[in-house]
Amino acid sequence: MAIRRYIRLKLEVSRDHPQASRLFCLEMLQGAPLLKGELAGDLKQLVDDKAAIIERWIDEGRLAGVQPQHLIFMLWATTQHYANFASQVETVTGRTLKDPEFFDKTVSNVQRMIIEGIRVC
Repeated sequence: MAIRRYIRLKLEVSRDHPQASRLFCLEMLQGAPLLKGELAGDLKQLVDDKAAIIERWIDEGRLAGVQPQHLIFMLWATTQHYANFASQVETVTGRTLKDPEFFDKTVSNVQRMIIEGIRVC
């Protein structure tokens, strides 16, 4: 499933390039002064395109009826948390995404929680 692969990819980026996520987070916290145009253009178009795909999956009965933008926000928030709050994650768990076992368990847990939340009953 594409969402399962996307979760793994986003967690890989959080593991391998946490500084990029943190920089983006800081920009958003400041009101996106440098990226507002990019957000309103390319990012909005990408989200609209992905939301249309999610809507199609919902219409086809492949996903539960959720609001696509909220699903996308949840995917971003959950996966980027491991980069943006790596110190917190490490303090609480004693581990980081650099630990292969912890990474695999994180991927599996995040996938299961999100996929179960959008599974058609």
